[in-house]
Amino acid sequence: MSAETIDAPDKWQYAAFISYSHTDRDAARWLHQAIERYIIPKHLRRQSGIWPGRRSNQMPPIFLDREELPTSSDLAQSIRTALSASEFLIVVCSPAAARSRWVNEEIRTFKQLGRADRILCLIVDGEPGAAQRNMPPESECFPPALRFHVVDGIVTDRIAPEPLGADIRSDADSRRDAKLKMVAGLLGASLDDLRQREQARRQRRLALVGAVSTVGCVVFGGLAVAAWLARNEAQEQRAVAVEKSLTAERTAKFLVSLFEVSDPSEARGNSITAREILDRGARQIDESLQDEPRVRAELSGTLGKVYRGLGLYDSSFDLISKARAVDNQRPLEWIHETTALADLELQRGNDARAQQLYGEAGRRYRDAALSEPATDVQILVGEGGTAAVLNQTAEARAYFQEALDKSRAHNLQEPTVMALEGIAMTDYYAGDMTRAEQSYERALRARIAFSGETHPKVSESLNGLAAVALTKGDRQRAEDDWLKVLTIDRHLLGAKHPDVAATLSNLGRVQMERRHFAAAVQNLDEAASIMDAQQSDLHEGLVFVFSNLALAHMGNAQYQQAEPMLDNALRVAVAHDHPLQGPIMVYQADLYCHTHRSSQGLARAEEARAIIVARYPDDPWRIGYLNNVRAGCLADLRRYAEAEAIVNASTAAVLKKWPPNTYYGHAAIERTMQLYSRTGNQAKQAEYAGLLAQK
Repeated sequence: MSAETIDAPDKWQYAAFISYSHTDRDAARWLHQAIERYIIPKHLRRQSGIWPGRRSNQMPPIFLDREELPTSSDLAQSIRTALSASEFLIVVCSPAAARSRWVNEEIRTFKQLGRADRILCLIVDGEPGAAQRNMPPESECFPPALRFHVVDGIVTDRIAPEPLGADIRSDADSRRDAKLKMVAGLLGASLDDLRQREQARRQRRLALVGAVSTVGCVVFGGLAVAAWLARNEAQEQRAVAVEKSLTAERTAKFLVSLFEVSDPSEARGNSITAREILDRGARQIDESLQDEPRVRAELSGTLGKVYRGLGLYDSSFDLISKARAVDNQRPLEWIHETTALADLELQRGNDARAQQLYGEAGRRYRDAALSEPATDVQILVGEGGTAAVLNQTAEARAYFQEALDKSRAHNLQEPTVMALEGIAMTDYYAGDMTRAEQSYERALRARIAFSGETHPKVSESLNGLAAVALTKGDRQRAEDDWLKVLTIDRHLLGAKHPDVAATLSNLGRVQMERRHFAAAVQNLDEAASIMDAQQSDLHEGLVFVFSNLALAHMGNAQYQQAEPMLDNALRVAVAHDHPLQGPIMVYQADLYCHTHRSSQGLARAEEARAIIVARYPDDPWRIGYLNNVRAGCLADLRRYAEAEAIVNASTAAVLKKWPPNTYYGHAAIERTMQLYSRTGNQAKQAEYAGLLAQK
């Protein structure tokens, strides 16, 4: 891209564009607010060239957030436009920024506009020019495009002058001085001048306070009445503050105690695990905090959330339930514990219970007339998620849209991204794959812009895109996407996390459909092992794992291994009234017929028919597959005329959904060929063999 491809505006829309790594988000937001709230001195407002046409005494807008960055290495057009419309670029510098390709690309693009002399830096961590100062290269805080000259859009190896700016590391500028340095750079003003005027402004404010205090003595009598009315509220607020202070002090002591051991050899150096620390903490909560119920509730809830993050759902459930059961809690504390428990129940597959808990939290929030937007949105997102998985699509969409509107109204970044992810999930459950794909891509861009590429939620959006691809029949893309998700999940969560199990289950499913049975068995077996260790034996996710593992074994003609898998899958499906209950019974019928228990197979298929007709009225291939299995059973019983009467139509119904190279398509054709082999119809055999030969 050349400098001529982006036209400079007639006047600047933004005073500056703040470029930062998501790791430094807090510092970037502080700087954004500090600059935009700065009151420009009158003598500078009168100067020409300081954003002509602006009469306001406040700074022009500062561009901060990058909500629509794509997943590729190119900047979105909206970001290029914002850079073009910004007079200055402010880079929040740290080792994380030095490694960020987004920050580097923004600097490179800004320099390409011919504004290398209008770059300011705020150093928050690391060391500038680490390599030149013989310091560890990982401590470098300047991105390459900042350290070196950019020529024709290419970052050269020629060192550029160090830009002006401020340094808020612990041994450098105060935040007040850093703010004034940045403002001085933007205004082209003297730092000493701004400091003096800031001090004079402070003196005027103090004088005003004194004058107001004098006037206040006159009206004190009237205010005394209002003070009396507010006394109770003030006392309550003081009590809350004292309680929180004591809780914080008690919590700090508690956390320190987790690392204290009576025998130094017990710690085993650095080999003590997070699980050991958590388990010790859980025991100490019960043993040492009986007389401090609110501290016990807060710590139980916190440790419960940590257990949940590690995938230890049973331990998490016990602790959060104990926290929620503590009496006399303030409404907001109880609501947070209830939503945490609802989140956990949703992850455990107890969708109806999760919906009930979110509803209780929402009612308590409204009854208490609270004003906590983040909590309000969290409840809405939870209610939307449970409605979506329970196929209450209209309700889910309404919840997520309300959450999105409220998040944007209150500038809540993380809840905004969560609402976008929820809308994408709702589109998927509604069956609109085109819309779902667009929604997931939008959510993925927003998530990466907010949290970075290595956040666990990134894999959730990739997982959604893989599910969309599978539903649309693009099994190769689905498998590729789930392999990416598996790599991310294992790296971030460890090999035994339940989310890893879910990804292995999805990957094994698509491999089974593609008839890659060995790989499918390996991944599904690993998923089952993880879930068996971490989840209830009635966890809803086991329906998919067991049924898909059974089909993979059947694809390898391993019927003895497949049968207990189907029995377990049906047991869990019945417990949850799961939609796969009918299909699993058809798989059982198929297994019975392959093992020459065909009368039992026919009976099981007929049991399944009513369930499938009720659950899948718009999926004719389901009844087609059932009839195809029946044809196989009838052929095994030598009832050939009955089998021939249904086999061709049933195979055709299956092939409309599943190509011959998939599990279901291939199985239907094989049954048909076996029938015609038994009846000696070589022409039909050849016809269906030709279908199998197709790629």
